[in-house]
Amino acid sequence: MRQAGYKSLITARVISMALTYGIGTFFFTATSAFATEYSLDQTLAFAEKYSAALSANNHEIHALHNQADSAMQLPDPKLRFGIDNVPVEGPNNGRFTRNEMTMERVGFMQDYISRKKRARQSDSFLAQARQTESDNDVIRGRIQREAAQAWLDLALSEKILKSAENLVAETTKQIDLQKVGVATGRTLASDVLDIKITLSAMQDKVTNAERDMLIAKARLAELTGKDIDSIAGALPSFNHLPSNERTLAYGVSHHPEIIEANRTADVAKARSAQSAVAAIPDVGVELYYAKRNGYEDMAGIMFTVGLPILQSHRQDKDHEADLARMMAANDQITLLMRDHTAQIHTLVAEYNAAYARWKRQTDEILPLQHQKVTLMEAQFQAGKSNLSAILEARRQLLDSEIEAGNAEKDVAKIWAAIRYLIPQDI
Repeated sequence: MRQAGYKSLITARVISMALTYGIGTFFFTATSAFATEYSLDQTLAFAEKYSAALSANNHEIHALHNQADSAMQLPDPKLRFGIDNVPVEGPNNGRFTRNEMTMERVGFMQDYISRKKRARQSDSFLAQARQTESDNDVIRGRIQREAAQAWLDLALSEKILKSAENLVAETTKQIDLQKVGVATGRTLASDVLDIKITLSAMQDKVTNAERDMLIAKARLAELTGKDIDSIAGALPSFNHLPSNERTLAYGVSHHPEIIEANRTADVAKARSAQSAVAAIPDVGVELYYAKRNGYEDMAGIMFTVGLPILQSHRQDKDHEADLARMMAANDQITLLMRDHTAQIHTLVAEYNAAYARWKRQTDEILPLQHQKVTLMEAQFQAGKSNLSAILEARRQLLDSEIEAGNAEKDVAKIWAAIRYLIPQDI
């Protein structure tokens, strides 16, 4: 019985281990299968589709077009009914049927607003719709810039992480070698401690690189709604500006913010045109039928007409205010043109400076650091240098690798800011 119990227990443990291994393998395979890699164009497309700002803007455009259609319609007619001329004194006080002037009355009333006024109001809504449509390009440009910068940040953070991990792995190998040296008496025990201290400092750099990758992934998830684990496809060529500085400056008028400012000026112009006809009076027409008890029934028609007797103090003042806002909107275009021109020159200057730092790191400093490490290792083998010098050289090499990676990030970030000043078709 005991042997059977032991066999059952062993069998259960084996099954448990197999299930655990199988489930673990399944989850590892599933995780690998669902690892997502997207190219830059795919990321930009996902970001646009995921944008709630674009969706809200499109709904606003639809609303303004509906308001433009509604503005061309006349107001709803009104039903008027009641009792006129009820006596409040004398023997017929409060009686509805004793006085020949008392009557039950029902009628319909319609307000007629000038077609010109309705057309100007509709034009104002259409101008607002065009302004909102221009907001789409402003939003798309911002989305593309931010998504491209996050994608490039992830790509270059991966590159920095790989470099840091390789240098840490090479340094880790030295620990086992030095332990053997300590055992044989060829190496001091303090040298092993020096390696561990240096390795710990280098692992801090790896941790920082991993942090940067997680931040970039979180930003991409915020912008696209996708869990992007890595990048796919080649990096864009940010070794040079998307266009020369003069061409970029000439293209300022095509920037979405400038186009939006022009549409804002169009809205101000449409509103000034609307207020210019505000003094045209509205006309109301009422048709009614009145029934009198025991007397002849009556019918009639009544008109109401607005009297803009204080036009110079009301409608004219409103029109002058709208004209002033139109002039202010035109001045705002000029200010934005100047601001964007300065922005172009600033971005180009920042790009050139970042590019110079990056090339100096990759073409000058990194080769020298590699040479230094090789030289220190050769001198150590020849007994002309100590281990601390090698460790310091490797630490400096890692710092230079990270500096070069960060400089490349700066170049890519500024390049994306310039590239997507105007949204691109994807």
